[in-house]
Amino acid sequence: MATPNRWAIKEAGIATFYDLTTGKARVTLTTLKTSGVETTGETVYARGGRGNAKLVGFSSNREAKITLQDAIFDNAAIAMLTGNDLVAGTKKVDRNEVGSVTSSKITLDKTPQGAIVSVFKLNPDGTNGEEYTLGAPASEPKAYSVVGKELTFNSAVTNGTQFRIYYQVNTATDAKTIKVTSDQFGKSFRVVLDCLVVDEFTKAAFQGQLRIPNAKFEDNFNLS
Repeated sequence: MATPNRWAIKEAGIATFYDLTTGKARVTLTTLKTSGVETTGETVYARGGRGNAKLVGFSSNREAKITLQDAIFDNAAIAMLTGNDLVAGTKKVDRNEVGSVTSSKITLDKTPQGAIVSVFKLNPDGTNGEEYTLGAPASEPKAYSVVGKELTFNSAVTNGTQFRIYYQVNTATDAKTIKVTSDQFGKSFRVVLDCLVVDEFTKAAFQGQLRIPNAKFEDNFNLS
């Protein structure tokens, strides 16, 4: 089939980013919702004569901007946006959960790493109420003790009383950490956008490519 002269682009395409130094592929985005290219430039005019009319235009500062919106978050792509490496490994994270007292005890879902951060008795509307502190619950009515995943309260605390417990836990060993830091920014990559184009006259479909030899990530980005 002859290459079409008038055509439309079907769907958003598939974007692949290549490392400029090694030439190796870094990430491929297959779930794009939208993609688009905007080309801009500037024209400065020499003016003169009566009325200071525009005489000659000098065009410069040609730029092209490709905008991609993905339906799915991709860890590697987000790391590239930040300019930091994607790090795999155990990480301490914050957690809170609501538990109900049974026989003066609450058993947490996870094992706390380090000291419990905070313990609050819940109000009837679910908000945090009185704070309980680490101590000797046998003699202190607003104290709790902890062994492993088990918290023990004063015997006067009735069954069914709810508490919100804040603590820290370790993630799995394969958890991914993405950092945004003040000293790192998105770098430059070669970008190839594979797309499907349809001939206006024959309605036949063709494979097309948009090739960008050197694309720099903008420093502003949104995750929503």
